[in-house]
Amino acid sequence: MNGEKSTDRTKRTSRREFLCLGAACGLAAAGAPLLLSSCGQELPEVGRGQEIARVAELEPNSAYAFADATTGGPGVLVRLKNGDFVAYSAECTHQGCTVSYRDKGYLACPCHGSVFDPAEGGEVVSGPAEEPLPRLRIEVRDGRVFRAS
Repeated sequence: MNGEKSTDRTKRTSRREFLCLGAACGLAAAGAPLLLSSCGQELPEVGRGQEIARVAELEPNSAYAFADATTGGPGVLVRLKNGDFVAYSAECTHQGCTVSYRDKGYLACPCHGSVFDPAEGGEVVSGPAEEPLPRLRIEVRDGRVFRAS
């Protein structure tokens, strides 16, 4: 280099940053088919007191997406591994992207990689989100799950 200082200002990526970026890209790639498959499809709109789904329609460790008539935003009903039901706003608390259910039992944001645990009150497991997903009140009766009034 003939005694000249390098003007290369390229920042080296740490191993941790590289792994985090890879994980975020993997989550985004995994969510892409779900996003693409739901594009153009209208979610069923569920208002307070209305049925979201029948208990028999959802196996443990699965989820059902719907539109919350109260807010106009997406919602998700989750049947946990233990068979219990919970429901959350499906809008990521980081920047509002729609989260989707993963077979490992988590709700994941395809935009920035936030991951939420529906079994633990929608708490943040990882990612840039700092707030849990807002819980939606539901009632299970007569073999059906309803949006609570």
